[in-house]
Amino acid sequence: MTVVVIEPISSGITYLNAAQELGIDLYVFSTDEGECSIDGAMRQKAKEIIKIDTSDFHSQLSKINELKTVRAILPGVEYAVPMAAQLGNSFAKNSLEYTTAQTVRNKFKFRDKLTKSGLSDIQYALISQGKEIRLPQGFKFPAVVKPVDMAGSMSVKKVSDLDELLRTVDVIWKSKPNDIGFYASGDLIVEEYIVGKEYSVEGIVHTDGKITFASLTEKLLGPEPYFVEIGHIVGNKYDGQFSEHVFDYAAKVIQTLELNIGPFHLELRVTPQGKAVAIELAARLPGDNIVELIKLATNFDLAQAVLSEYLDLPYSPSIEKNMVSAIAFIPQGNHRLFKGFSGLEQLLEAPECVHHHFYYEADDELACNHDWTSRLGYIILRSESEDKIRSLVKHIHEQVKVI
Repeated sequence: MTVVVIEPISSGITYLNAAQELGIDLYVFSTDEGECSIDGAMRQKAKEIIKIDTSDFHSQLSKINELKTVRAILPGVEYAVPMAAQLGNSFAKNSLEYTTAQTVRNKFKFRDKLTKSGLSDIQYALISQGKEIRLPQGFKFPAVVKPVDMAGSMSVKKVSDLDELLRTVDVIWKSKPNDIGFYASGDLIVEEYIVGKEYSVEGIVHTDGKITFASLTEKLLGPEPYFVEIGHIVGNKYDGQFSEHVFDYAAKVIQTLELNIGPFHLELRVTPQGKAVAIELAARLPGDNIVELIKLATNFDLAQAVLSEYLDLPYSPSIEKNMVSAIAFIPQGNHRLFKGFSGLEQLLEAPECVHHHFYYEADDELACNHDWTSRLGYIILRSESEDKIRSLVKHIHEQVKVI
Protein backbone atom coordinates (compact mmCIF):
# COMPACT_ATOMS: atom_id res chain seq x y z
CA MET A 1 0.00 0.00 0.00
CA THR A 2 1.64 3.21 -1.16
CA VAL A 3 0.93 6.89 -1.71
CA VAL A 4 2.52 9.58 -3.84
CA VAL A 5 3.06 13.13 -2.62
CA ILE A 6 3.81 15.75 -5.26
CA GLU A 7 6.42 18.36 -4.26
CA PRO A 8 6.36 18.09 -0.43
CA ILE A 9 8.04 21.42 0.20
CA SER A 10 5.39 23.01 2.38
CA SER A 11 2.55 21.41 4.33
CA GLY A 12 3.11 18.13 2.48
CA ILE A 13 6.28 17.50 4.48
CA THR A 14 4.11 16.31 7.37
CA TYR A 15 2.91 13.39 5.26
CA LEU A 16 6.38 11.82 5.45
CA ASN A 17 6.33 11.50 9.24
CA ALA A 18 2.70 10.38 9.21
CA ALA A 19 3.34 7.70 6.58
CA GLN A 20 6.33 6.41 8.49
CA GLU A 21 4.29 6.15 11.70
CA LEU A 22 1.45 4.35 9.89
CA GLY A 23 3.79 1.97 8.06
CA ILE A 24 2.85 3.31 4.63
CA ASP A 25 5.31 3.51 1.75
CA LEU A 26 5.46 7.06 0.44
CA TYR A 27 6.93 8.03 -2.92
CA VAL A 28 7.87 11.64 -3.58
CA PHE A 29 7.43 13.11 -7.05
CA SER A 30 9.65 16.17 -7.30
CA THR A 31 11.73 18.24 -9.67
CA ASP A 32 14.24 18.03 -6.80
CA GLU A 33 16.12 21.18 -7.67
CA GLY A 34 16.26 24.80 -6.50
CA GLU A 35 13.49 25.62 -4.03
CA CYS A 36 12.02 22.16 -4.61
CA SER A 37 15.17 20.31 -3.52
CA ILE A 38 14.54 17.43 -1.11
CA ASP A 39 16.75 17.49 1.99
CA GLY A 40 18.51 14.53 3.57
CA ALA A 41 16.03 13.96 6.41
CA MET A 42 13.13 13.77 3.99
CA ARG A 43 15.01 11.38 1.72
CA GLN A 44 15.39 8.92 4.57
CA LYS A 45 11.66 8.96 5.35
CA ALA A 46 10.47 8.46 1.77
CA LYS A 47 10.33 5.08 0.05
CA GLU A 48 11.90 6.77 -2.96
CA ILE A 49 12.44 10.26 -4.35
CA ILE A 50 11.43 10.18 -8.00
CA LYS A 51 12.84 13.10 -9.98
CA ILE A 52 10.18 14.00 -12.50
CA ASP A 53 8.52 16.96 -14.20
CA THR A 54 5.63 17.56 -11.79
CA SER A 55 3.81 19.69 -14.36
CA ASP A 56 3.68 16.78 -16.84
CA PHE A 57 0.50 14.73 -16.36
CA HIS A 58 1.38 11.88 -18.71
CA SER A 59 4.89 11.22 -17.40
CA GLN A 60 3.59 11.09 -13.82
CA LEU A 61 0.67 8.84 -14.74
CA SER A 62 3.07 6.51 -16.51
CA LYS A 63 5.31 6.35 -13.44
CA ILE A 64 2.31 5.68 -11.16
CA ASN A 65 1.20 2.79 -13.36
CA GLU A 66 4.75 1.47 -13.26
CA LEU A 67 4.75 1.54 -9.44
CA LYS A 68 1.52 -0.57 -9.46
CA THR A 69 0.65 -0.31 -5.74
CA VAL A 70 -0.16 3.42 -5.49
CA ARG A 71 -3.52 4.00 -3.79
CA ALA A 72 -3.57 7.79 -3.44
CA ILE A 73 -1.89 10.93 -4.75
CA LEU A 74 -1.64 14.00 -2.56
CA PRO A 75 -0.37 17.54 -3.11
CA GLY A 76 2.61 18.62 -1.04
CA VAL A 77 2.16 22.27 -1.93
CA GLU A 78 -0.69 24.52 -3.07
CA TYR A 79 0.32 24.55 -6.72
CA ALA A 80 0.15 20.75 -6.93
CA VAL A 81 -3.53 20.52 -5.88
CA PRO A 82 -5.00 20.30 -9.43
CA MET A 83 -2.36 17.85 -10.68
CA ALA A 84 -2.84 15.53 -7.69
CA ALA A 85 -6.60 15.57 -8.29
CA GLN A 86 -6.27 14.99 -12.04
CA LEU A 87 -3.93 12.04 -11.52
CA GLY A 88 -6.11 10.66 -8.75
CA ASN A 89 -9.24 10.87 -10.89
CA SER A 90 -7.50 8.74 -13.50
CA PHE A 91 -7.09 5.65 -11.36
CA ALA A 92 -7.53 6.04 -7.59
CA LYS A 93 -10.59 4.93 -5.66
CA ASN A 94 -10.48 7.98 -3.41
CA SER A 95 -9.58 11.31 -4.96
CA LEU A 96 -10.55 14.96 -4.84
CA GLU A 97 -12.63 15.83 -7.90
CA TYR A 98 -10.55 17.66 -10.49
CA THR A 99 -13.27 20.25 -11.16
CA THR A 100 -13.36 21.06 -7.45
CA ALA A 101 -9.58 21.44 -7.39
CA GLN A 102 -9.77 23.88 -10.29
CA THR A 103 -12.41 25.96 -8.48
CA VAL A 104 -10.55 26.29 -5.19
CA ARG A 105 -7.25 27.02 -6.95
CA ASN A 106 -8.76 30.06 -8.67
CA LYS A 107 -9.77 32.82 -6.30
CA PHE A 108 -12.21 34.34 -8.79
CA LYS A 109 -14.00 31.05 -9.43
CA PHE A 110 -14.08 30.47 -5.66
CA ARG A 111 -15.65 33.88 -4.93
CA ASP A 112 -18.06 33.54 -7.84
CA LYS A 113 -19.35 30.17 -6.65
CA LEU A 114 -19.84 31.32 -3.06
CA THR A 115 -21.62 34.48 -4.21
CA LYS A 116 -24.04 32.56 -6.42
CA SER A 117 -24.82 30.22 -3.51
CA GLY A 118 -25.48 33.09 -1.08
CA LEU A 119 -22.40 32.49 1.09
CA SER A 120 -20.65 35.72 0.09
CA ASP A 121 -22.10 39.17 -0.55
CA ILE A 122 -18.99 41.28 -1.09
CA GLN A 123 -18.45 42.87 -4.51
CA TYR A 124 -15.64 41.62 -6.73
CA ALA A 125 -14.32 41.71 -10.29
CA LEU A 126 -11.89 39.83 -12.51
CA ILE A 127 -9.01 41.84 -13.97
CA SER A 128 -7.28 40.41 -17.04
CA GLN A 129 -4.37 41.75 -19.05
CA GLY A 130 -5.39 43.44 -22.28
CA LYS A 131 -8.96 43.99 -21.10
CA GLU A 132 -10.65 47.07 -19.69
CA ILE A 133 -11.07 47.04 -15.92
CA ARG A 134 -14.77 47.07 -15.11
CA LEU A 135 -15.90 47.25 -11.51
CA PRO A 136 -19.46 46.48 -10.37
CA GLN A 137 -21.75 49.48 -10.03
CA GLY A 138 -21.36 50.99 -6.58
CA PHE A 139 -18.10 49.12 -5.87
CA LYS A 140 -16.76 50.32 -2.53
CA PHE A 141 -13.18 50.98 -1.52
CA PRO A 142 -11.00 50.04 0.28
CA ALA A 143 -10.50 46.81 -1.61
CA VAL A 144 -8.00 43.97 -1.89
CA VAL A 145 -6.31 43.02 -5.15
CA LYS A 146 -4.40 39.77 -5.68
CA PRO A 147 -3.50 37.17 -8.32
CA VAL A 148 -6.19 34.51 -8.68
CA ASP A 149 -3.65 31.68 -8.49
CA MET A 150 -0.80 32.52 -6.11
CA ALA A 151 -0.32 31.55 -2.44
CA GLY A 152 1.51 32.78 0.66
CA SER A 153 0.13 36.35 0.50
CA MET A 154 2.17 36.94 -2.66
CA SER A 155 1.24 40.20 -4.45
CA VAL A 156 -1.77 40.75 -2.18
CA LYS A 157 -2.42 44.39 -1.33
CA LYS A 158 -5.12 46.62 0.11
CA VAL A 159 -5.92 49.63 -2.08
CA SER A 160 -7.80 52.75 -1.03
CA ASP A 161 -9.20 54.01 -4.33
CA LEU A 162 -9.36 53.40 -8.08
CA ASP A 163 -6.10 55.20 -8.81
CA GLU A 164 -4.20 53.05 -6.32
CA LEU A 165 -5.86 49.95 -7.74
CA LEU A 166 -4.67 50.81 -11.26
CA ARG A 167 -1.12 51.50 -10.04
CA THR A 168 -1.01 48.27 -8.05
CA VAL A 169 -2.34 46.18 -10.93
CA ASP A 170 0.41 47.60 -13.14
CA VAL A 171 3.07 46.79 -10.52
CA ILE A 172 1.83 43.20 -10.14
CA TRP A 173 1.78 42.59 -13.88
CA LYS A 174 5.28 44.02 -14.32
CA SER A 175 6.65 41.91 -11.44
CA LYS A 176 5.35 38.65 -12.96
CA PRO A 177 4.73 36.87 -9.63
CA ASN A 178 6.23 33.41 -9.34
CA ASP A 179 6.85 30.91 -6.57
CA ILE A 180 8.87 27.65 -6.62
CA GLY A 181 8.67 27.53 -10.39
CA PHE A 182 4.96 28.36 -10.66
CA TYR A 183 4.16 31.56 -12.59
CA ALA A 184 0.94 33.50 -12.10
CA SER A 185 -1.43 33.54 -15.07
CA GLY A 186 -1.81 37.31 -14.93
CA ASP A 187 -5.48 37.24 -13.94
CA LEU A 188 -6.24 39.22 -10.78
CA ILE A 189 -9.26 39.58 -8.55
CA VAL A 190 -10.24 42.77 -6.78
CA GLU A 191 -12.81 42.45 -4.02
CA GLU A 192 -14.23 44.52 -1.23
CA TYR A 193 -12.08 44.69 1.87
CA ILE A 194 -13.63 42.62 4.66
CA VAL A 195 -13.51 44.36 8.02
CA GLY A 196 -13.01 41.91 10.87
CA LYS A 197 -10.71 39.53 12.68
CA GLU A 198 -9.09 36.77 10.63
CA TYR A 199 -9.23 33.03 11.33
CA SER A 200 -8.75 29.78 9.51
CA VAL A 201 -10.63 26.51 9.84
CA GLU A 202 -8.76 23.25 9.35
CA GLY A 203 -10.12 19.75 9.04
CA ILE A 204 -10.88 16.82 6.81
CA VAL A 205 -13.79 15.77 4.59
CA HIS A 206 -14.54 12.05 4.86
CA THR A 207 -15.68 9.84 2.00
CA ASP A 208 -19.16 9.59 3.55
CA GLY A 209 -19.53 13.38 3.44
CA LYS A 210 -18.96 13.96 7.14
CA ILE A 211 -16.57 16.71 8.20
CA THR A 212 -14.12 16.64 11.10
CA PHE A 213 -13.12 20.13 12.23
CA ALA A 214 -9.64 19.96 13.73
CA SER A 215 -9.02 23.62 14.53
CA LEU A 216 -10.37 27.14 14.54
CA THR A 217 -7.07 28.97 14.23
CA GLU A 218 -6.55 32.61 15.11
CA LYS A 219 -4.45 34.47 12.54
CA LEU A 220 -2.03 37.25 13.42
CA LEU A 221 -1.24 39.59 10.54
CA GLY A 222 1.46 42.17 9.91
CA PRO A 223 0.65 45.79 9.08
CA GLU A 224 -1.58 46.64 6.15
CA PRO A 225 -1.73 47.34 3.22
CA TYR A 226 -0.15 43.86 3.08
CA PHE A 227 -1.44 40.64 4.64
CA VAL A 228 1.65 38.77 5.80
CA GLU A 229 0.79 36.15 8.42
CA ILE A 230 3.12 36.61 11.40
CA GLY A 231 1.52 34.10 13.74
CA HIS A 232 -1.16 31.50 14.40
CA ILE A 233 -2.77 30.41 17.67
CA VAL A 234 -4.47 27.02 18.03
CA GLY A 235 -6.57 25.75 20.94
CA ASN A 236 -8.23 29.02 21.96
CA LYS A 237 -11.25 28.70 24.23
CA TYR A 238 -13.85 30.33 22.02
CA ASP A 239 -17.40 31.11 22.99
CA GLY A 240 -19.55 28.13 21.99
CA GLN A 241 -21.95 30.21 19.92
CA PHE A 242 -19.05 31.82 18.04
CA SER A 243 -17.33 28.56 17.10
CA GLU A 244 -20.67 26.95 16.20
CA HIS A 245 -21.42 29.80 13.78
CA VAL A 246 -17.98 29.60 12.15
CA PHE A 247 -18.06 25.81 11.80
CA ASP A 248 -21.61 25.89 10.42
CA TYR A 249 -20.56 28.47 7.83
CA ALA A 250 -17.42 26.48 6.98
CA ALA A 251 -19.51 23.35 6.43
CA LYS A 252 -21.77 25.22 3.99
CA VAL A 253 -18.73 26.51 2.09
CA ILE A 254 -17.26 23.01 1.84
CA GLN A 255 -20.55 21.54 0.66
CA THR A 256 -21.04 24.31 -1.91
CA LEU A 257 -17.56 23.77 -3.30
CA GLU A 258 -18.28 20.02 -3.43
CA LEU A 259 -15.16 18.91 -1.60
CA ASN A 260 -15.58 15.16 -1.58
CA ILE A 261 -12.48 14.03 0.31
CA GLY A 262 -9.35 15.27 1.98
CA PRO A 263 -7.97 18.13 4.03
CA PHE A 264 -9.04 21.75 3.86
CA HIS A 265 -7.70 25.08 5.08
CA LEU A 266 -10.40 27.74 4.92
CA GLU A 267 -9.40 31.35 5.60
CA LEU A 268 -12.15 33.74 6.66
CA ARG A 269 -12.90 36.89 8.56
CA VAL A 270 -15.58 37.48 11.16
CA THR A 271 -17.07 40.97 10.94
CA PRO A 272 -17.78 43.16 14.00
CA GLN A 273 -21.41 42.07 13.57
CA GLY A 274 -20.36 38.43 14.01
CA LYS A 275 -20.77 37.37 10.38
CA ALA A 276 -18.27 34.92 8.86
CA VAL A 277 -17.05 35.74 5.34
CA ALA A 278 -14.75 33.39 3.42
CA ILE A 279 -11.51 34.68 1.93
CA GLU A 280 -10.19 31.56 0.20
CA LEU A 281 -9.93 27.80 0.63
CA ALA A 282 -7.02 25.44 0.03
CA ALA A 283 -7.80 21.75 -0.57
CA ARG A 284 -4.62 20.58 1.14
CA LEU A 285 -3.00 20.46 4.54
CA PRO A 286 -2.38 23.91 6.07
CA GLY A 287 1.11 25.36 5.90
CA ASP A 288 3.02 27.42 8.46
CA ASN A 289 3.38 24.41 10.80
CA ILE A 290 -0.35 24.48 11.61
CA VAL A 291 -0.51 20.67 11.37
CA GLU A 292 2.08 20.54 14.16
CA LEU A 293 0.25 23.21 16.18
CA ILE A 294 -2.97 21.20 16.00
CA LYS A 295 -1.18 18.09 17.23
CA LEU A 296 0.50 20.01 20.06
CA ALA A 297 -2.78 21.54 21.21
CA THR A 298 -5.23 18.68 20.64
CA ASN A 299 -3.19 15.51 20.04
CA PHE A 300 -4.95 15.15 16.67
CA ASP A 301 -2.66 14.26 13.75
CA LEU A 302 -4.32 15.75 10.67
CA ALA A 303 -1.74 14.27 8.29
CA GLN A 304 -2.33 10.75 9.64
CA ALA A 305 -6.08 11.27 9.42
CA VAL A 306 -5.83 12.30 5.76
CA LEU A 307 -3.67 9.33 4.80
CA SER A 308 -6.02 6.98 6.64
CA GLU A 309 -9.05 8.44 4.88
CA TYR A 310 -7.55 8.08 1.41
CA LEU A 311 -6.38 4.53 2.10
CA ASP A 312 -9.53 3.35 3.91
CA LEU A 313 -7.55 2.66 7.08
CA PRO A 314 -9.19 2.77 10.52
CA TYR A 315 -8.54 6.06 12.27
CA SER A 316 -10.56 7.38 15.19
CA PRO A 317 -10.11 11.14 15.52
CA SER A 318 -9.75 12.06 19.17
CA ILE A 319 -9.51 15.81 19.58
CA GLU A 320 -8.45 16.82 23.09
CA LYS A 321 -8.79 20.51 23.84
CA ASN A 322 -6.53 20.99 26.84
CA MET A 323 -3.53 22.89 25.46
CA VAL A 324 -2.85 26.04 23.47
CA SER A 325 -0.11 26.25 20.87
CA ALA A 326 1.22 29.03 18.67
CA ILE A 327 3.78 29.92 16.07
CA ALA A 328 5.26 33.40 16.07
CA PHE A 329 7.19 34.52 13.00
CA ILE A 330 9.82 37.23 13.15
CA PRO A 331 9.30 39.74 10.32
CA GLN A 332 12.28 41.45 8.73
CA GLY A 333 10.83 44.95 8.88
CA ASN A 334 12.91 47.36 6.81
CA HIS A 335 16.18 45.45 7.16
CA ARG A 336 18.03 44.46 4.01
CA LEU A 337 21.01 42.75 5.67
CA PHE A 338 20.67 40.16 8.43
CA LYS A 339 23.06 40.35 11.39
CA GLY A 340 21.07 38.47 14.01
CA PHE A 341 18.37 38.92 16.66
CA SER A 342 18.28 40.55 20.08
CA GLY A 343 15.85 39.75 22.89
CA LEU A 344 15.72 36.00 22.31
CA GLU A 345 18.03 34.54 24.94
CA GLN A 346 15.65 33.87 27.84
CA LEU A 347 12.71 33.21 25.54
CA LEU A 348 14.32 30.19 23.87
CA GLU A 349 14.97 28.65 27.30
CA ALA A 350 11.36 29.09 28.48
CA PRO A 351 9.47 25.82 29.16
CA GLU A 352 6.75 26.92 26.72
CA CYS A 353 9.23 27.03 23.82
CA VAL A 354 8.89 23.78 21.83
CA HIS A 355 11.43 24.57 19.13
CA HIS A 356 12.52 27.30 16.74
CA HIS A 357 13.98 27.70 13.29
CA PHE A 358 15.76 30.70 11.82
CA TYR A 359 16.22 30.92 8.06
CA TYR A 360 19.24 33.20 7.72
CA GLU A 361 22.89 33.41 8.70
CA ALA A 362 24.79 36.56 9.67
CA ASP A 363 25.47 38.88 6.72
CA ASP A 364 22.83 37.26 4.51
CA GLU A 365 21.06 39.72 2.23
CA LEU A 366 17.28 39.99 2.63
CA ALA A 367 14.66 40.43 -0.06
CA CYS A 368 12.14 43.26 0.02
CA ASN A 369 8.95 41.31 -0.63
CA HIS A 370 5.77 41.83 1.37
CA ASP A 371 4.79 38.16 1.59
CA TRP A 372 5.80 34.95 3.38
CA THR A 373 9.40 35.40 2.23
CA SER A 374 9.72 38.47 4.50
CA ARG A 375 9.69 36.27 7.61
CA LEU A 376 13.12 35.50 9.08
CA GLY A 377 12.21 32.53 11.25
CA TYR A 378 9.76 31.28 13.83
CA ILE A 379 9.29 30.05 17.38
CA ILE A 380 6.71 27.40 18.30
CA LEU A 381 5.12 27.55 21.75
CA ARG A 382 2.78 25.43 23.86
CA SER A 383 1.13 25.92 27.25
CA GLU A 384 -2.02 25.13 29.20
CA SER A 385 -2.51 28.88 29.56
CA GLU A 386 -3.87 30.89 26.65
CA ASP A 387 -2.84 34.10 28.43
CA LYS A 388 0.75 32.86 28.71
CA ILE A 389 0.85 32.00 25.01
CA ARG A 390 -0.52 35.40 24.04
CA SER A 391 2.02 37.11 26.29
CA LEU A 392 4.93 35.21 24.71
CA VAL A 393 3.72 35.84 21.16
CA LYS A 394 3.35 39.54 21.96
CA HIS A 395 6.87 39.58 23.43
CA ILE A 396 8.30 38.03 20.25
CA HIS A 397 6.55 40.52 18.00
CA GLU A 398 7.34 43.58 20.11
CA GLN A 399 10.62 42.85 21.93
CA VAL A 400 12.61 40.59 19.60
CA LYS A 401 14.56 42.84 17.27
CA VAL A 402 16.38 42.23 14.02
CA ILE A 403 19.93 43.54 14.24
